[in-house]
Amino acid sequence: MCSSNQVLLIEDDLALAKSIVKFLTANGYIVRHFVNGDNLEHLVASNNFALILCDVMLPGTDGFEIIQLVRENFQGAYIFLTALSDTQHQLKGFELGADDYICKPVDPQLLLARVRACLKRKQPESTSRHHSDQIQFENLHICNDVRIATVDDKPIKLSRYEFDLLWLLALHKEKQLSREFLFVNTVGREYDGLDRTVDGRISRLRKKLESYVGLNCQICTSWGQGYMLSARA
Repeated sequence: MCSSNQVLLIEDDLALAKSIVKFLTANGYIVRHFVNGDNLEHLVASNNFALILCDVMLPGTDGFEIIQLVRENFQGAYIFLTALSDTQHQLKGFELGADDYICKPVDPQLLLARVRACLKRKQPESTSRHHSDQIQFENLHICNDVRIATVDDKPIKLSRYEFDLLWLLALHKEKQLSREFLFVNTVGREYDGLDRTVDGRISRLRKKLESYVGLNCQICTSWGQGYMLSARA
């Protein structure tokens, strides 16, 4: 079941994004921000977002392309927030399945009101759909809804980023995931081929998992290919 307060914001204007995140967070929402929509289909499919708030003019994959990519698996609310205010673009947004189309600039209180109204309209549909928000792999249990991971019912203390990595690895268990894929879907920007953020987070996550001597799965590294969560032999 999707969480009614989880919002995915896709906006490349960092100053605007920061103010939106701050305002929505102050009003009870959990907001994850990404600067572009490249390779976000898996993130959307594997998380319980109630609403996607998306710009149209984005670097790489634009907002109109994003809604077409995610709509198959995402039935929550989708709002365009963009400077494209002409009728043609607004009509296109609604034709592609948007629930609302908001033109910039917008008063924060009005944005909040339209977010709430949109979520209220989608609530019956969202709550009626079943979303898998739990993964059991060997004796590792992960609940994405409350963001808790346990080994034999013992909680693992994870940072937000470590949990995101573990969830993504578990969702694709026994499959190699490239550094680029993990970077885009947890850091939220295009991978430049040099950034080692994912490697550092994987290293810290692996150390925490290895501290549980009874854990029956492990993070494996394939040099030059990526990482995989697999069962211990």
